[in-house]
Parts: sequence; C-alpha cells; structure tokens
Amino acid sequence: MGPSAAELLGRLARRTRAYDFTVWFWGDAIAIDGLLEAAELVGDKEASAHAERFLRRPAAPLGWRDHLAPGDALLRLAAVTDDPAPLEQARRLADHLLGVPRAEDAPLYRPDDPRYRHTVWVDSIYHVPPFLARLAGMTGEGRWYDAALAEQAAHLRVLTPAGSPFPAHAYDTGARSIHGPGWGRGVGWALLGMVDTLSVIPADHPGHDEAQAELRALAEEVLALQDSTGCWRTVIDDREAYLESSTAAMFCAAFTKGVRTGVLDGRFAAAAEDAWRYTEARIDQDGSFWGVSACTWASTAGAEDAAMYRTLPTEVNVWGQGAAMRAAAERLRTLEALGPLDAKAGNSTADAPSLQTSH
Repeated sequence: MGPSAAELLGRLARRTRAYDFTVWFWGDAIAIDGLLEAAELVGDKEASAHAERFLRRPAAPLGWRDHLAPGDALLRLAAVTDDPAPLEQARRLADHLLGVPRAEDAPLYRPDDPRYRHTVWVDSIYHVPPFLARLAGMTGEGRWYDAALAEQAAHLRVLTPAGSPFPAHAYDTGARSIHGPGWGRGVGWALLGMVDTLSVIPADHPGHDEAQAELRALAEEVLALQDSTGCWRTVIDDREAYLESSTAAMFCAAFTKGVRTGVLDGRFAAAAEDAWRYTEARIDQDGSFWGVSACTWASTAGAEDAAMYRTLPTEVNVWGQGAAMRAAAERLRTLEALGPLDAKAGNSTADAPSLQTSH
C-alpha cells in the first residue's frame, strides 16, 4: 500500500514552500491554491503562512504582471479572516482584469510587452473566470457571474482553431495567428478552470447550460486521448510527443472534481483514477513532482511550434507542484464526500453525484 493522498499532499506542500512568489508568474496561482488546500485538508499551517506572506502585500497600484495574481486564493483568505483587506484586494484585481485592453472582445493582459501585447492566453482560463465566479458568490453581485462566463467564452472563441476541439496555447490578435495548438498543459489549464468556474455558477444562471455543454464536449475529447499509462502527451493529439506529468495531474483534478460536483458524469471517474496512479508514482519522498515540461513560451513563429513543444526538457517546477497538489486535494475531498472514486465509474449523467461545493 503506497502513501495516502493526504501524505502526498503534505509532501508536495513542504517542497513547494521552497519557491518564492514575490513577483507573480505563470503557474504561481495553482501553487498557491495547492498550498491553501494543504492548509485546509491536512492542517499544514506553514503552507498557509507561506501563501499568506505573498497574498497579504501592502496595497499598491496594480501592474501588468498582476493579472497572474491568485484571485481565487485571495477570496479563500477573505473567507476565513475578519480583515477586510483581502476582499478589497480581490475587488481591485477584478476591476483591473476587466479594464485591460481588448481585441476581438478578448482581453490582452500584457500590453506592456512588445512580444505579447496582442496575445490571448489559454492559461488565463484557469486564472480569471473561476476567480470572478467566486467573487460573485461571496459578494452576492451577480454581474461577476456574467463576467466569468463572458471571459471564458471570449478565450475559447479566439483560442480554438477551426477543425480542432482543443484550445491552443495562445492567439495573436494582431497577426491573427494561433500558437501551440493542442498543448497538453494548456488544455489542462482550460479544462480545470472550466470545472472550477462551473462548480460555482448557479444552475439557474442563463449561461450555465451552454458552459456545461462546452465543458462536457472538451472533457470527452480529452478522455478519448488518455494514454494507457493514465497520462496525456505534451501535445495532446500528437502520438509522437512525450507523456507529460502535469497533464495527468490537471486532468485528474478536473475529472475528480467534475464527477464530485456533478458537472461531469461518472464515466470520467475511472480515467481520474488512472491519472492519479500516474501522478502519485512521480512524487518523490521529498515531495518533488517529476516529468513536468519546463517553462513553455508560446512561439512567435508558427513553423517552430511543434518542434519546441516536443523537445522541451522536463523538470520539477512550481506549476507541476501546484497541479499535483490540486489532484491530491480533489481526491481527498472526493473520498471524504463519496468514497472511492472508481465506484462511480459506471454512473450515467442522470445518476452522477451532484455534491455542490464552493471549491
């Protein structure tokens, strides 16, 4: 019998505290989310303190890098403190996110960077819509539900190439060109973000059913490409691309939470189990999660995309740690609520569990 999900979550959190988050970067938000999960689910107070150290910054004008700030984590902090500062910071962040320049009705979060001033990113589907949806739930201001679904739809519209079910890594609105089609981790950012968002959107919201249909359609395509090992490839539909660990962790988290909250049916449970087995096998004694592709910059030359994605080295890094923590946390939440996930594998949509949660 191997280590439990709780033990692995604790290991991962301890290892992740080696990282500094003074300046927000891609992947930091999922690591902060994972640290807060470890604090809540396994009582890791040091994980909470490490996350709060970076969340509780003095008020200052927001910069362009702050579109990567973990807004959802700010709201989790706001929910457990009497201090009004985290909620005020979250409101400022939400206003900032909706006030950036736009093209083709999609947000341009880095207008300060000449390389990427016209770029829309798939990663943002994880960062932004779930945060805005949770803000609506905490404040009772329904306009944030509308904003969450509108931002998700805008990203998917420009990022999804004609003839493909998978959102690409990036879309240049100036050149009108797609970069990184079918990037595995990018699809993970999208699917996990969509699950997080839909799990807090009220079922009677006018946009709920369309968002659920989009989520289920993407999840079906992802499910069909799972490798026999339980993992997916760094270019998800390229059989010659290597298996990449963060895809297993992200899709494990998405499928597990999706089944538990009822936004996905029970057929995804067995795939989540297989993905978990792949994930846990790559977590070392010190909490390092191996096999994660290194920092993946969307290429500015389309012809180079495929070679770049297929040849990146793998390593231990912050977004991999965060993805593994999310997978372990969702597994713990499901075991607590429903029992062994694979017992749900035969469920149809009609009889899938419908346990609504706040996260």
